[in-house]
Amino acid sequence: MRLGDSYDVPEEIARGPHSPTFAKFLRNWFGDTYALTHGELDITFLNGLTPEELTTARELIRRNLKLRQVHIIEGTSALHDVDAAPMLRAMLDRETSDDWRLTIAGALWKLTKDPVFIDCLDRAKAGGGALARAHMNKILWLADGRAIDWLIDLLPEEDGESAFWRIMRYLSFRRPFRPLLARLHIAHVHATMTGSFALQLLNQLEAGRMTLILPQELEHQPSDYRRRRNDPAFREAMVAAIHRWNAQMKNGR
Repeated sequence: MRLGDSYDVPEEIARGPHSPTFAKFLRNWFGDTYALTHGELDITFLNGLTPEELTTARELIRRNLKLRQVHIIEGTSALHDVDAAPMLRAMLDRETSDDWRLTIAGALWKLTKDPVFIDCLDRAKAGGGALARAHMNKILWLADGRAIDWLIDLLPEEDGESAFWRIMRYLSFRRPFRPLLARLHIAHVHATMTGSFALQLLNQLEAGRMTLILPQELEHQPSDYRRRRNDPAFREAMVAAIHRWNAQMKNGR
């Protein structure tokens, strides 16, 4: 089996022999990682590891945490390695990037329900930009009403296409406004995209399926969710939808 040169895998383990399940673990975490890192791998096969194989797999993940790779960090939670939590916490304490902190905190949440995950999510929401969008699905790991509130807080102010984009299209044909438009575009594009992603996710949860519909054409618009935000029946239904969504996830994301 060919494994990546950057990974710390003892030769006797790499050489084998391996069971089909352990070989699949080695190949996907330390060899051809494409399917795993692109969320295309059903990781439920890990349930087939023997106790001895599980112990070895956890040790390999811990040995390679130093590489700071997302699939290695998330491997701790995929293998339910609670003993890796102190190492993750130490990594988190040294980390300055909000993006990496959210990745590490997400693994800690899955392992020990460390509340630092909620702090990281709230920090991302306050920014309202690419960070919140990149980690948006992680809010569903809370599996309660806090996830609904977090998504609603990110929704666009208006239903349908915002006035901002209508004005942008109108002014884009008028040359004197173009330098100003460039600055305005950068300032608003991330917030607009993040709001659209939140709206899409709320609609997908409510419909119980993935959708590829333009935000302005979705069945439920921002005003619908704000109006129902404190409705107990709505909140109960949405939390149940989150539980179903999480149960269907096979790749840990």
